[in-house]
Amino acid sequence: MSLLSITEAAHAAGVSRRTIQRSIQSGRLSAATTATGERAIDTTELLRIFGSLRHAPSDTPASMSQHVATNDAPYDTMTMLVEVLRDQLQQAQQEKARLLAMLETEQQARRDLETKLLPAPKPALVGKVRVWILLAVLAAALVFAGWHFRSVIVSALAS
Repeated sequence: MSLLSITEAAHAAGVSRRTIQRSIQSGRLSAATTATGERAIDTTELLRIFGSLRHAPSDTPASMSQHVATNDAPYDTMTMLVEVLRDQLQQAQQEKARLLAMLETEQQARRDLETKLLPAPKPALVGKVRVWILLAVLAAALVFAGWHFRSVIVSALAS
């Protein structure tokens, strides 16, 4: 895209030089430094921040200006805007993929921690209780059988 000086950018966007400088200082607008040490602003950045360009920088010195979209050339402005939007979409998709990967990593780490922090399962008392109940029933059956057949047992022991 084309690079504009701060004065050209302010004129093209229809704002003051101070507005451009404040936008650069706040980080809202990015600017590059040329070989001569001057700040240069890409026209796509102006489009992104200020919308369509209002004035062509024809009456200002064209030291850094290569091409500026004007209201007379809406196709160029739209092309630049489409390029900016495509770039932003690609960046958003990359950010989304990165965030989804981070989320999956966090969820896996949380699952691992939950597994480590869960108490060990307690041994089943149901099996032991059943064995004791079965032994008690068997002992009661033997006692009952012994009492019921005591005369037979006593006669068998007496002989």
